[in-house]
Amino acid sequence: MIASEITVQSPYKNIVAGSLATMFEWYDYAVYGYFAVIIGKNFFPHADKIMEIMSAFAVFATGFIMRPLGAIFFGYIGDRLGRRKALVLSVVMMAISTCLLGVIPTYNQIGILAPIFLVMIRLVQGIAVGGNYGGSFVFAIEHADANKKGFAGSLVELGVIIGFLLGSAVAVMFSNLLGEDNLQEWGWRIPFLLGLIALFAGVYIQKHTEETPSFQRMQNTVKERTQLPIASIFKVHKQKMVQAAGFILFDVVGIYILFSYLTTYLTTYTQITTQTALQMNTANLLCMVLCIPLFGMAADRFGYKKIMYFAAVSFLILSYPAFVIFSQGNILQCWIMQFLFAIVMAAVYGVLPVAIVELFPVDVRYSASSFVCNVSAAIFGGTAPWFSTWLIYKTELLTAPALYLMLISIFGFIATYAMQFAGQNNNLTKVALTPKIKEI
Repeated sequence: MIASEITVQSPYKNIVAGSLATMFEWYDYAVYGYFAVIIGKNFFPHADKIMEIMSAFAVFATGFIMRPLGAIFFGYIGDRLGRRKALVLSVVMMAISTCLLGVIPTYNQIGILAPIFLVMIRLVQGIAVGGNYGGSFVFAIEHADANKKGFAGSLVELGVIIGFLLGSAVAVMFSNLLGEDNLQEWGWRIPFLLGLIALFAGVYIQKHTEETPSFQRMQNTVKERTQLPIASIFKVHKQKMVQAAGFILFDVVGIYILFSYLTTYLTTYTQITTQTALQMNTANLLCMVLCIPLFGMAADRFGYKKIMYFAAVSFLILSYPAFVIFSQGNILQCWIMQFLFAIVMAAVYGVLPVAIVELFPVDVRYSASSFVCNVSAAIFGGTAPWFSTWLIYKTELLTAPALYLMLISIFGFIATYAMQFAGQNNNLTKVALTPKIKEI
């Protein structure tokens, strides 16, 4: 398709739409982590409680396996047919699959078919997220003004964390309203059924947003592209992919250990109750939400690397003391340490989208951003809760997850050092194409 003219809406409407889509999508995806203990009991009944949890987190990880495939599939749509089409389809797919999680029978009802159905649904969810995470960065940043791209990207990440926050808040609400017994028996299904609301986000994007100016301009000037975007990525942009993956580790490992797995950690290894852990998690996620746009604006003003270095050093310094405190189970101290990490994760999310998007040219940007984010998530993020549980099981050290966080901080620092950005406020709507494609 060759567009005859470039249409431009107010950028804020499109940026908010991208953030909204991401918010609902990540509510759907994250709520599983908050009910991992209950899911383990209902779908993997075992005499050993730790084995139940590890089984539930193993299924949690299976969704991540499909995310790179989702990135390839939706990346092709996003780079060849349009950013908006890819985003809408991924949101609709996620909404339907999450609703199904709320209605499938448990192990006691249908036996071995229950965990099989659970895995199948998680695989579909993984494909859907593969089309959203990374691609939504591109949609928002390509709509943004040249000097506000860090802020625009931070709003998309804001949607991610609000999705986590909604999941945590809904979990707290129903645990308070229903009580532990009802929550364990049937109440856990309600948050998954509420995921169907994401369909409204898909309809809104389809009806009320425009394609990005960058994509429209590329469609006007590039008449034929025979090479698949994913092939071009591996042929031309391997080094950039490795650099991007190094910094993305802070996202995909940090958020799942410190804000998804931590609720399970505290209720399993300390005397902190599920209700208290979820309340703490929700409050600190709210603090993160408030700080993310501030770091996005700081990235635009002071430079991406300064924010990235702050995140890397903070992870290295704080990780071990944090898990010493978490293991002791003092509620106030746990609140404070998770709050400090909320600030650090806000810094990561404030700069990550624009740092990733700026590395890649327009014709492969959706594919590259989605693929590198989701491969990193599949290898390191989806396995983080399971691996943390395994480390504790093998070492008998409740501080073992800190070693993982400290290791990724080193890789993230090296990746940040290696990254080169063309310019702090360069115009991303200018078409920059890979070799063998004529540049305007």
